[in-house]
Amino acid sequence: MASDTEVQADLDLHEIVNRANAFLQPADEHGKRRVALLRAAFDAIAEVGFEGLRTRAVALRAGVNIATLHYYFPTKQKLIEGVAEWMGARFVTLHGPRPQPSGIPALDRLRQEFSDGCFYLREHPELLLVIQEFSLRGKRDPEVRKIVLQLNGYWRSGLERLIRSGIAEGSFRNDLPVSDLLALVMAALTGAADIPRDQIDRLRGNVEAWILSDAAKEKLASSSQLESEVTQ
Repeated sequence: MASDTEVQADLDLHEIVNRANAFLQPADEHGKRRVALLRAAFDAIAEVGFEGLRTRAVALRAGVNIATLHYYFPTKQKLIEGVAEWMGARFVTLHGPRPQPSGIPALDRLRQEFSDGCFYLREHPELLLVIQEFSLRGKRDPEVRKIVLQLNGYWRSGLERLIRSGIAEGSFRNDLPVSDLLALVMAALTGAADIPRDQIDRLRGNVEAWILSDAAKEKLASSSQLESEVTQ
């Protein structure tokens, strides 16, 4: 049975997803035009990077004049902030296939993170490309760095909640600080974007072997044995 904390987290996530969908698919014309401009700016960054981002070119892509773009985004910085918000909403609403339930909730959520990463690589590589552009630009631009830190902060907070939940339910090891477990998982998920796709499953398996508690490993082994006996 889910704990009160887990139930509240599910409700919070449901609300976040609803807000992201409303942001990406507005019902009013004002909202639709704003999103069209953000999508045009995103596409421009994906194609030419920050160095080639020009507001006039973005307006042309969106089919509006430069005055209209400035009405929605008075400065280039505001446009960039909007693109970051648009990307955040996309990451919230886009997910890979749901993994086969293992009977261990925290492990299932961890596997979903890897599934999402594979899905982005396969179906939406432009999202990862623009994230990299933001990271590179942030090394030289303090304002963009603030945006990158905010985006990473949301992701980091979600992973930290996942790890703390796994420790609380006895599924993840508890002999290391949460910060160490978090750093390992973030490094693995980030690195997964730079390795061949056929190696991602191996990486995920190694992360699981490292982070799972002995009790969780025994539970998985027993479950696998039971499934094997049932199929024989």
